[in-house]
Amino acid sequence: MPFHTAIKLTVPVAFFGYAVFANFALFTGDAERPTPEGFMRGGFTTQIDTLYRANLPHREPAVGLVGAARYLLLNEGRDGVVAGNRGWLFTDEEYRAQSGAVASLPNAVAYMMQVQTELAAQNTRLVIVPIPAKLELDQDHGGDAGQARALAATYDEFRTAAALAGLTVADPRADLAQIDGAFFQTDTHWTPQGATAVAQSVARSGLIELGEDSFTTIAQSPVTFTGDLVSFVTSDRLAASIGLTAEQVTPYVAELDAADAGLGGFDLFGTDGPVSMVLIGTSYSANPNWSFVEALKLALSQDILNYALEGQGPIAPMQTYLDQLDATDAPPLVIWEFPIRYLSDPTLLDPITNPTGDDNA
Repeated sequence: MPFHTAIKLTVPVAFFGYAVFANFALFTGDAERPTPEGFMRGGFTTQIDTLYRANLPHREPAVGLVGAARYLLLNEGRDGVVAGNRGWLFTDEEYRAQSGAVASLPNAVAYMMQVQTELAAQNTRLVIVPIPAKLELDQDHGGDAGQARALAATYDEFRTAAALAGLTVADPRADLAQIDGAFFQTDTHWTPQGATAVAQSVARSGLIELGEDSFTTIAQSPVTFTGDLVSFVTSDRLAASIGLTAEQVTPYVAELDAADAGLGGFDLFGTDGPVSMVLIGTSYSANPNWSFVEALKLALSQDILNYALEGQGPIAPMQTYLDQLDATDAPPLVIWEFPIRYLSDPTLLDPITNPTGDDNA
């Protein structure tokens, strides 16, 4: 029997062996067990769930150990992650099928046209900034050159379709590709260096008129964190021992200089009128650790109000912004950061077509 196959069989056997022991310990211990009343009243499932979550012995260490062993022996993680080479991790969202026209692309472009029309009615221009996939730019670490090429094709398909639709789209891919370390090794997101490269690319594109504001860059305290993809492999405690070391970043803020703040800068109390520019997007823009909005301020020499949201994809933040937009506060320009990997997500437009999350809608 090949070694790889043997290991694949050994891991689940060990896991189920532990499960027998754990269940015996659980149901012979002092934990409060499900009751007949719970079964009769429809609460039996909830009682079982609570029992396992609260009392299963060694649950978290066991899951972490099994995950660490699987990663070391097979270079695999759970659903949600794909392990690359030499400790690199990638979201499995970048490994969805990209062949032919991406299913969500026509509807996504149609929605973008709708957004552009709605903003234009408020005299607001829309500039879309597509973010290429981590796997495309770091394919040497991803181990799947074919999928990287497919993601690159999706990026090109999007830009072509957007141009035919009359959308204004920046193209930061070439500049981002020049950066060594544009993305974190064990996290989905870009580094501040990658974010800065994109901001400067947008500024050089000629799509946005540069301002005259000046800013002072203020470094924040360094941040050490476990990459968001590590949780699909093992526990934070065990990650470093299997080569998935913590990530480090030093975020910064761009503070508008006092002289410029007094000459038409944005006033939080609304006395100076609308801000000149708004950023909308995903956690690439919303998380202050990546400093993307700060990089844009410096590159464009203009203050920017950030409406990006974490954990909601690229569509929901835009729709939320449009739903609450007051025509009297409409900015001259909206920048929409849009990771290209979402175009292969069949649920991409659910925030629009099924905003309540009703499966029957």
